[in-house]
Amino acid sequence: MDAHSQPHLVEIVATLREITAGITSATDLPEAVDDMLKVTANLLPGHIQCGVTLIGQGEPATFAAVGLVPEVLDEVQHGGDGPCMEAIRTRDIVISQDLARDERWPGWSGRAIRNGVRSVLAYPFDVDGPMLGGFNLYADRPRAFTDEISLIAMLVADHASLLLRARLRQTGQEALLAQVTTAQVGDAAVERAIGIVMAQRGCTPDQALHHLHDAATHLGVGLAVLAERLVRTVSDRGTVGSL
Repeated sequence: MDAHSQPHLVEIVATLREITAGITSATDLPEAVDDMLKVTANLLPGHIQCGVTLIGQGEPATFAAVGLVPEVLDEVQHGGDGPCMEAIRTRDIVISQDLARDERWPGWSGRAIRNGVRSVLAYPFDVDGPMLGGFNLYADRPRAFTDEISLIAMLVADHASLLLRARLRQTGQEALLAQVTTAQVGDAAVERAIGIVMAQRGCTPDQALHHLHDAATHLGVGLAVLAERLVRTVSDRGTVGSL
């Protein structure tokens, strides 16, 4: 990449200000994330695209700037095998400068390459409580991620996570997330799984549900899927096993 095409400090600061304005004025979480991506896309070189994956209560939601196809962005629908889910699970930055030479995610990499993606960077961030996220950059050429581009990913993800957390609290979105959680608890398998974890750990129902959410997020599966696996495992063993 030509050094003259790199974003400069003044542009980065202006972008962070725009992200602040967009998130604080957004009416809901999807609008806030979409605005963040549009602003960030204007900062990045044209051969780099950006997207966000959010996992709340174990369920994925994906957002993309212009040009990203769902087959690349939505790793969860293809078994959770990909750089973004790895970044969320490990809570560490994940980067591949050449997918054609990287053997870590064979299924996902094949789809990405077929859709014109040759390198990827995934940066994990927290939103609030059980909601985790990954800010992802996708390039159409190998070795696209210079130190400055990696720094932008870090600044945007960390800045946005703080703003999104504050925005959720300000707009009462936490109550909405709690309602989603309550609806999920109504599932018979989830209720049984909560009882199993309570017996395992001697904890309250809320603590058991929180542990199930953490495990679902770590594994990259939905809460209901995890609950069914746990209930089936315990039933097969005929005893209260360990999650």
